[in-house]
Amino acid sequence: MNEIIVELISTATIAIAVLGIAFCLMQTAYRCLNLSFATFLGVVALNNIPDSFGRMIDLTQPGFLQGVIFAIWLCSALCLAPSLWAYVFTLTSHAQRRPKQPYRHIVLPALGAVAGILWILGPSDTIAVLLSDTDVPLSGWLLVLATWIGLLQLALYPQLAVYLFLIMRRLLQYKRRLRDIYASTEAHELRWIYVIGALGLLFWVAQSVFLAISIDPEWTIVPTAILSLAGLALFAATTLWGLRQRPPLVPKTEDEQPAENDTDGQTETATPKYGKSALSAEASARLARKVQAAMEVDHLHRDPNLSLWALARHIGASPNYISQTLNDVIGESFFDFVNRHRVIEAMKLLSTTDDTVLAITYDVGFNARSSFYNAFKRVTGQTPTGYRKSLSVREGMDDASQKVRET
Repeated sequence: MNEIIVELISTATIAIAVLGIAFCLMQTAYRCLNLSFATFLGVVALNNIPDSFGRMIDLTQPGFLQGVIFAIWLCSALCLAPSLWAYVFTLTSHAQRRPKQPYRHIVLPALGAVAGILWILGPSDTIAVLLSDTDVPLSGWLLVLATWIGLLQLALYPQLAVYLFLIMRRLLQYKRRLRDIYASTEAHELRWIYVIGALGLLFWVAQSVFLAISIDPEWTIVPTAILSLAGLALFAATTLWGLRQRPPLVPKTEDEQPAENDTDGQTETATPKYGKSALSAEASARLARKVQAAMEVDHLHRDPNLSLWALARHIGASPNYISQTLNDVIGESFFDFVNRHRVIEAMKLLSTTDDTVLAITYDVGFNARSSFYNAFKRVTGQTPTGYRKSLSVREGMDDASQKVRET
């Protein structure tokens, strides 16, 4: 019964992956990103083939078919984490860039492919020995091959842990880059990947337990079907969110150009961000005045979806030049600059109107109360409610002082 459940779950996983791949290939926008996600889905589908056809394969004699199936499983298993990393990297890049030096990420899959080929090309009795559940003494190249394969299977666990770390670090870097482009970042922070990463970590722990089960049968505390069901839920959630996701750092229209200072590296560069810029000091000062006027006169900060590209179109300047002016002349990121103007207007409304804090939150351009509170406290050192109360106390003290003077 347990094997039937695993087979059904694996078949469902393959079906979800195939539908996702078809959807990705039909998309004309964000071609590179969709191909990256389709690659990940394809790897998942290949990895589930052995479980999906497990009972059918077991009915055949050990031979070429078993060798092919094992080679597919080993190579795809070693490609799972790198392909997910490549998708996350592309998603969080300007211009949908792929990871640099991809050869580093295919070393283990290449070793797995070589091991699979040696397995396939080996004699059928060799495959039968390697698949046997009994303790059979190995020697020569057969011992080398079995050791090679065993080490690659063990490498799956540290590999997944390393790539989960790389994905989380990449997301933190991406979150900082969002502040150079968006005034409100909540809708672009890819929180679903954090959730997937956490679930991936739990799945990694579960697979480690499963490894212990395979080594010591007395550890049979977690049925294989439960692990497979958890994997299906994880994959379904990843596919659902992945198909809906669009690259936030890529401009939505052709006339919007991304900032040229993005290196998409995995570490921060120590060189100046705008070392090759042709923007003069006079032009920077003039642009700074335009940017200030866009907030103080045109009140662009009230737009909750304001982006660097929208500001660039409004004042007719390059997004890169605006970003340089904000960082070098004004001394703030785009995010901090816009939100400071939102807080300044909120302070006026809190002191001159009886509007609720929630109403003021949306009036000045924030799209979440938590974001408003965080920005307000960062600028003023107080919460909006505390600031309004302090004004009331101060006005009361002023009125009392005036009455004392009159008497």
